[in-house]
Amino acid sequence: MSITRVKMNLSEGSIELEGTEAFVTRYLDEFKVLIGDGRVKPAEPEKMAPNRVTASKRTTTSKRIDNPDKTERKPKKGAPKVTAERFDVHGGKDVPPLKDFFEEKKPGRANGDQIAVIGYYITELLGNKTFSEGQIEYAYKMLKLNRPGHLHQVMINNKNEKDYYEQTDENAANWSLTRTGEIYVNDQLPATSE
Repeated sequence: MSITRVKMNLSEGSIELEGTEAFVTRYLDEFKVLIGDGRVKPAEPEKMAPNRVTASKRTTTSKRIDNPDKTERKPKKGAPKVTAERFDVHGGKDVPPLKDFFEEKKPGRANGDQIAVIGYYITELLGNKTFSEGQIEYAYKMLKLNRPGHLHQVMINNKNEKDYYEQTDENAANWSLTRTGEIYVNDQLPATSE
């Protein structure tokens, strides 16, 4: 089987086709129609970027576009791992299990509300001064909830939006419940529908 090659310049727009004669003929006919309709125009000198379409009988069509004007993209960083920190979720004599308390308060699906209920449980019912992101992680696992991908950022956003909790210092992953958060969990949950 012979390979057929076509090079077009369209004022340095440059299109190359390579493959079987049927493949090249089909795409060449499509380009002729596009050029004839005026849908393909010669490249402007300041925006010239060589385009190249190649194919062979082993591959379908692969398209490579080189554009020196585009900046190189940096790979996305994942959310930092939060290590689960255990705490007593089973309750005791005067403290209900976390699962029962969570079901009683019914915070809904909003992450900020769920975190406020968990933080309230850790600080008010268990008597800790603060709660950590690791404890929130552990609670999400124990309650079988869908944890947000960027837990730290979700907590910061909700802190700014609803003021239920705040960081104990800028660099720490420790949080404390605000008076607003205490009132919300203690007095306003479960939400009553009127």
